[in-house]
Formats: sequence, structure tokens, C-alpha cells
Amino acid sequence: MSGMKTRTTMKDIARAAGVSSVTVHKAIYSKKGVSSETREKILRLAEAMDYSVNAAASSLKRGALHIAVVLQSVSNPVNYFFRSMWAGIDKVERDLLDYRVRITRFECGDDWESQEKILAGVAERKDIDGVVIQCWDETRLNGTIDRLYDLGIPVVTANSDAVGSKRIACVSGPNERIGRLAAELLRGFLPGGGKIVMVGGRTGVEIHNAHRRGFRAFMEETGYSFPIEEVGGDGDPGRVRKNFNRALDGIVNEGGVYAITSRDTLLACREIEERGLADRVRLVGSDVFRELVPFFEQGILRATVWKNQQAQAERAVLALYRHLTGRQAEWDSIGIGVVLRNNLEDYL
Repeated sequence: MSGMKTRTTMKDIARAAGVSSVTVHKAIYSKKGVSSETREKILRLAEAMDYSVNAAASSLKRGALHIAVVLQSVSNPVNYFFRSMWAGIDKVERDLLDYRVRITRFECGDDWESQEKILAGVAERKDIDGVVIQCWDETRLNGTIDRLYDLGIPVVTANSDAVGSKRIACVSGPNERIGRLAAELLRGFLPGGGKIVMVGGRTGVEIHNAHRRGFRAFMEETGYSFPIEEVGGDGDPGRVRKNFNRALDGIVNEGGVYAITSRDTLLACREIEERGLADRVRLVGSDVFRELVPFFEQGILRATVWKNQQAQAERAVLALYRHLTGRQAEWDSIGIGVVLRNNLEDYL
């Protein structure tokens, strides 16, 4: 029928690329036997020629896809952030059930070494098509991720990235904007100014560094002249607590605290409560979980920035699925929110 758009086929892409249809198939479905340069050329042509795969029909023809997910274990009761990420994995697995996608869960520790060991094991297997991982260091996993890519096992990072690696996508929140939002909240809670303590986060995790950058940038842009002291979250929790309390000692009249992670938010809540500082220390935290409810009710925690980590996990898997089925690894942007006492229940 005239006027109807002809659907692009693999043969069309092969002809344009000057390769065989078999090579196009391997490139689009991340199979072995295609150089990185040729794969990128074919994927660019596929996008330019508006090539798409009917996912439901394709799933009936191909074998099941097997995705490995590497996230921190929730067996430790303080891993509040990862509860939501695993909930996102559970949801997306249900959503993809009809598309013959199987997910295997690998629980790691809170260190990049345990993640590297898991990824090395994945590289030795023959039954895993792709990996989703939240990285505990922004560069130290790059070599292993690059090896997986070269083996035809693409990796998508979720929440925190492997900067400069061959991962095919990173699904994360607007991390500098999260820090800026926290700074704007504290500015509002401290009209007269005062020392601010920024507690938590790891120096080797890019998202935590982005939160710090965004926070400081907003304060500098708005002319905040009071001191901002950083207390890192690396290492022994007892030492972090000790350093945080030492920093709190420097708040003489009024001041503020920005807790970068969920774990550090609960630590700050408990220390401010124990020391009876809620009347003069304004606390802005991160994330939302049930354990924070009493601190909102007591006025210890003024606000948190919701990072929507469940959606980050879900969309990371969907981005990988799209890539494995011959489409661009795209995803909807991650929305964030401000949680106050009166809208807390909307986020739990």
C-alpha cells in the first residue's frame, strides 16, 4: 500500500554496513565474534535507520535471556537503601516474565572486592547474557567490566557508575541536583546561617561525590559564608560516629547537617536525639524508610531527599533488556522528591 513506511530489516542494515546479516545479528544481540568498532557502527546504523525488534514476538523465537544482578545484601538490617533496589528487581522480574527473562541475584558486601569476585565468576559462565550492578568504586571494577563486554556480556550500572568503563549505560538519579536540593532545604531551615556538617558517603563512589559537589556549588552560588565541614563515611562505623560527634561540637548556636546516605541519615538522627540537639541542629537526610518515621515525628529530621532507588534498579534492568533485544539502552529519567513530615506516608 502506498504511503506506508517499510520496516527496516537486518538485511538492510547489513547492506548499508557492508557486512553479512549474521554479523548484524551478532552485533545487535551482543553475541561474540564482532569487533567493538564493527558493533558500534552497526548499532549506529540501526538507530539511524529506525530499526526495532518486536520484543514479544522475538522472545518466542529466541531462548530465554539470563540477567545477573549484583547488589549489596539486605541480610544486614542497616542496608535500608538496598531494600528498595531489590524491590525494584523483584518488580521488573514480574513485568518481564512473559518475555522469557530470568534474573539471578548475586548479593555482595559493601566493598568493590566482593563485587569483582562475583563478576569474575560471571565471566567464566556460559549462561549469562548481561549484568546489572551498583558499583562500590567508580574505577576499580573497570577492568572486569571491560572484560565482560569483550566477552559479549554487556553491563549496565545502576545508581553508581564505573566511570570510563565499557559499561553500556548508567541508570542513576540527577546526583548533583540531589546535593543542590539538600543545600536549598538547609538554607531555608537556617535563615540566620550557622556551621553545616556534611556526613557520610564514600570518596570512591561517584554519586556521593556528585552530591557533595552539588551541595557546595549551591551554597557558594547563594553566598553562604559559614563553614561546611565534611565527615566521610568510609571505614569503621564507630570512627564515623566519633568524627561526626566531634564535628557537631563545633555547632555553637544553630547549625545544620546534611546526611548523604540512608545509613548516615539514621546515624545522624540517633546522635542528634541522644545529645538533645534537635532544637538547634537542622537535619536534612537521604532516602525514605520506616525507621525514620519517629525522627520526623519528633522534629529531629526536617526533610529527606527521595532518590527513587527502586526505579533506578527497575530501569537498569529494562535498559539492559532493550539492549539485549536489539534496541537502544534507553530509560525514563529518574524523578526525585522532597519528603517532609506531612507527606512522608506518600513515599513509604
